[in-house]
Amino acid sequence: MKDKAVNGVFWTSVERIGSQVLSLLVGIAVARILSPEDYGIIGMTAIFLAVASTLLDSGFGSALIQNQNRTETDYSTCFYFNIVVGLFWYVVLFLAAPLIADFYRTPLLESVCRVLGLVFVFNSLTISQTARLTVEFRFRELCFVTLGTQLLTGIVGFIMAFKGYGVWALVFQQVGAAFLRVCLIEWITHWKPLPLFSKIAFCRMFSFGSKILCSGIINTVYDNIYTLVIGRVFSPVEVGFYNRGNQFAQLPSQSLLSVVMKVVYPLMAEVQDDSEKLCRAYQKFLRISVFILYPILIGLIVLAESFIYVLLGDKWLPCVPLMQILCFSYLFDPLTHINLNILYVRGRTDLVLKLELIKKPIALIILFGMLPFGLWWLCAGRALYSFIAYCFNCFYTGKFIRFGFRQQMYYSVPVIVKSALMGIICWRTALGFEEPWLKLMVGFLAGLLSYIGLNFISHDESFFDIKGIILKNGK
Repeated sequence: MKDKAVNGVFWTSVERIGSQVLSLLVGIAVARILSPEDYGIIGMTAIFLAVASTLLDSGFGSALIQNQNRTETDYSTCFYFNIVVGLFWYVVLFLAAPLIADFYRTPLLESVCRVLGLVFVFNSLTISQTARLTVEFRFRELCFVTLGTQLLTGIVGFIMAFKGYGVWALVFQQVGAAFLRVCLIEWITHWKPLPLFSKIAFCRMFSFGSKILCSGIINTVYDNIYTLVIGRVFSPVEVGFYNRGNQFAQLPSQSLLSVVMKVVYPLMAEVQDDSEKLCRAYQKFLRISVFILYPILIGLIVLAESFIYVLLGDKWLPCVPLMQILCFSYLFDPLTHINLNILYVRGRTDLVLKLELIKKPIALIILFGMLPFGLWWLCAGRALYSFIAYCFNCFYTGKFIRFGFRQQMYYSVPVIVKSALMGIICWRTALGFEEPWLKLMVGFLAGLLSYIGLNFISHDESFFDIKGIILKNGK
């Protein structure tokens, strides 16, 4: 189990780190060419694309991974179902495009939505194969697919931006990436679905996936409703500032979660009936997740202004305060998702849905309560809700494996304290320099060295676990 975890985390880390580095480099280059308004237009489509993507999967991919007795019939049934759903939602988005453009008072959105909708069709062709590769722990192949896709579409997207295609450079990156992923996964797996559709298999997967689908839609709408509200109330430029600030704030948490959850879910599914093993695995992943994430987010808060100035230029500086407050929101992301993961592996998706139905009305009250006070307060409300959501999600973890809020804080609070001390050292060191690039470089080095030193002195268990894994793989 440990070997599977280490191997899975290694290749998934390579995938995510490589993907994010490529995305960051291309994003910086493209952002220096395009305007905040171009990013705002893409941001306005986010909620529609995200909801349709959630509906596309319908929880069937998770159902395949969770089921220990899956068959070729299950994979084929999932494949045909996803194709039908993908085509259906493309038609819906195509027909709704004029209404979306009218809602945002942005005519260009009509053609943008109709082209971006092709992503649904292409993504529907890869869900079954991706689930199979995940179940078989073939994360090296998934790494190749992601990095190859990111590199090729990133290069072409940059060239299009440089040639003056504007927002269409961003559109191509998404559509081109989805199409190329289909080609690469087919080349790797050579999988052919059986010419049959099983009603029994469909009902079994739908029984599990329907609750994931409902909770996923609720969560997706919430994640994107800020862009919807900001796009309606504020200007496309402010949408661009929010999306760019949110992208950088979300990047560390999203990268970490994509690594951890991709490995944790199939791994925990194997030991779902052994509460002791499940609890030990949960504790290990939680400790390492917060150990890595917290100092990165604190460092990003401290060095936000220099970070944005060096990477994107002064035209993007208005997104700095938004990014800083949103970083606090993503402090609780790994805790929230790993808590929910316990319910997924136990097959209790009904409880996941119940939690979403309780939490999201609170989220909407906070959102619309903060709206009259401006954009920064909207982001502050999002940070407040993230903590509230985490507290709710702890309840069933404490009930099922006796590792609730108090036990989780036992591991998290020391990391928060050391990360805060690191942030103070980082901030004080960077104050002695005027040039933004010097502030960023010196602050980063001061933060890295101080965090390593603090954990070495305190004999932090996660620090020595990670050190041992690195040394082992280095040999």
